[in-house]
Amino acid sequence: MNKIDSARKKAELIINNKIYIPKDIKLSYPMDRSTAGPTSGSLSITLTFANKNVKLAISQDQNECFSLQKENDKFHILKDKKIFLENVEITPILFHAPRQAFINLDDRCIYSCAFCNLSKQGFLQEYDAEKFVKLILKASNRSDFQAVALTSGVYPDNTEIIKKMCYILKNVKEKLPNIPIGVEPCISNKKEILVLKKAGADEIKINLQIPDRDLFGKICPDFCYDDVLNILKEAVRLFGKGKVTSNIIYGLGESDRSVIKTIEKLAEIGVVPTLRKVRINELNKKKLEEIISYKSPNISVDRILRIAHGHKKMLEKYCLTTKTFETMCLKCGCCDIVPFWDV
Repeated sequence: MNKIDSARKKAELIINNKIYIPKDIKLSYPMDRSTAGPTSGSLSITLTFANKNVKLAISQDQNECFSLQKENDKFHILKDKKIFLENVEITPILFHAPRQAFINLDDRCIYSCAFCNLSKQGFLQEYDAEKFVKLILKASNRSDFQAVALTSGVYPDNTEIIKKMCYILKNVKEKLPNIPIGVEPCISNKKEILVLKKAGADEIKINLQIPDRDLFGKICPDFCYDDVLNILKEAVRLFGKGKVTSNIIYGLGESDRSVIKTIEKLAEIGVVPTLRKVRINELNKKKLEEIISYKSPNISVDRILRIAHGHKKMLEKYCLTTKTFETMCLKCGCCDIVPFWDV
């Protein structure tokens, strides 16, 4: 299978985001239940084909478009009961991602971004910073352990989350000095970037989220577009080009031109964007559609691939690549079409 065909098939799986697994299939690895990200709150499975990872929520519906088939100890993905992909591998998840202890520190948040898919399960309240350190150090004993990444909702406030991240960073880095660590904080002032860097962070993700300025104000009302851009500039100054990323969510009515212009705006200052098709589900559908005042549009495979190729061209223009990242989403690649890996 060539790269174009495999990218198209991955985009189809991302759009559907679900797969049915018959009960008679016994899996070699336990299923994952993420507390953040596109499959938040759902049991999920990570599959690998043609050097591409994709994470899908597990559906209980036997009539689901995609299903998993096991035949002679090999796994295939069926689409409408016909072979879609042969010889896929089931990839073990360390925490949330393959080969990474990708930890969500809190599934609560004081902010009200309309797209947010935090699971709101609340069980992370049982974990303090010391427990997270022990969890990561225990994970480091696994043969597939390669990196650490920290993300979080914001609760009770941003200061407490930054303190918790710094405690974990310092203690993990002390024990595992050669392991790369990425952080995805909500930054309220530029000083926090330096604090995280000094504590041991190697890479950082600070999210702009919405490419269109007008939509940004409606969907992320607690944040300022220009403030995020200024904070990203400071992050590049401290961490360097190719070590700062920012989520950009598309599929809420913005134009392709708006997405590509935002990619260029970030690439120009040394930021490598992480592009993500918005995931609409029962947690965010009503709120999003009330804000954008119309039914959220379906996103085609062609649009996903068109934006991914535009993303790649813009990174090449500014001598950037996704392959400089050793942690977080660009390294994982489960939820998005990632330039230089998938296209």
